[in-house]
Amino acid sequence: MGFYYALEKARFDRAWSKLRKEYQQAGMNEESIQNLYEYDWAVFCSQRKYENRTSPLPNEFIRDDGSENSLLFRQSDTLTTTFSEEDFPGRYAWIETIEDPRLSVALKQLSKHDLELLTLLVIDEYHQRDLVLKFHCSQNAISKKFLRIKKFLKKTSK
Repeated sequence: MGFYYALEKARFDRAWSKLRKEYQQAGMNEESIQNLYEYDWAVFCSQRKYENRTSPLPNEFIRDDGSENSLLFRQSDTLTTTFSEEDFPGRYAWIETIEDPRLSVALKQLSKHDLELLTLLVIDEYHQRDLVLKFHCSQNAISKKFLRIKKFLKKTSK
């Protein structure tokens, strides 16, 4: 989204026309009013410069043809990353990337079923309703399992 100068300048002028009248009615002298106007004008110009020189953060997806959908990504190769599952040996290798050693040890103590549930939720970005369908159980059962895992991790990683 760009900064449409003419529209924003017209809004600024209308707002300042009202403010100028209010300040005059309040008894402010013209020099003080002009100082306030100049300050607000400097802020306006600063915002305009900022809007003209920044790009919105790109979406995190890539088009079907493999091209990236963001001008920001196309302008800078340093913003792109590649991820390959080959970089991680095994389904639960993400545990090795955890920087907190106590949490990493606690995660390794989870049962295979609990670790799979956690991996599906956190890494594979499943929703609890997806897990209900996958494991053929109730929403309440899934919620209780996650609460149990959470309590275990809190207790063992202290």
